[in-house]
Amino acid sequence: MVNPLARPVLGALAAALVAVPGLARPADPPADSRPVGVVFSVDLGGGGQLGTGSAYDPPGVFEFEAGVAYEVFFGLAPQLSMVLGMAPTASFAIRPGLAWFIPETPFYLRAAFDASTQVGYLAWRWMLLGGGAALRITDTLGFMVEADSGFPLSSGAGTPLIVRGGAFARF
Repeated sequence: MVNPLARPVLGALAAALVAVPGLARPADPPADSRPVGVVFSVDLGGGGQLGTGSAYDPPGVFEFEAGVAYEVFFGLAPQLSMVLGMAPTASFAIRPGLAWFIPETPFYLRAAFDASTQVGYLAWRWMLLGGGAALRITDTLGFMVEADSGFPLSSGAGTPLIVRGGAFARF
C-alpha cells in the first residue's frame, strides 16, 4: 500500500518523466542560420557528342565540373561552372547559365552556354538544356544526378549528351 503523502510526489515524478523527451528536442534553428542560397557543386560525368566534325575529334567522353550558383528568388539561380575535360584529350570549358530549383521538390532544370578549348582555343560549343535530382542529406549537404543535351553553337561541335553525378553544399 502506498503512503497517501507519496501520491502527489509520484504524480509529479511521472509528469517530469513524460516531459523530459520534449525538453531534449533541439529548438528550431534561427532564421539567419539557414542556408541563404549559395550552392557549390562538384561532379564527374561522361557522355559524348553525336555528329562531331573534324575540329572536335576525338569527342570528349569524361569530365570534372565544379560550379557555384546563387538562388535569387523563386528557386532561380544564376550559375557558373568550370569544366576539365579529361578523356580522350584534356580541355577546359566554362558554363555560365541559369538553374531553377523547383520549390518543394528534389528536382531542378538548367540552361547553360558552353565555351570550350577542345579545338585549341576558347570557343562557344553548345547551348545545354537539362535537369537533375538532388538528394539532401542535411540542410547544407547532398548528392545529385543530372543530364544535359542541347544543340551546337559552332559548326562541327555535334549534339551533346552528358550524364553527371556529384555532391553539393548549400550555404
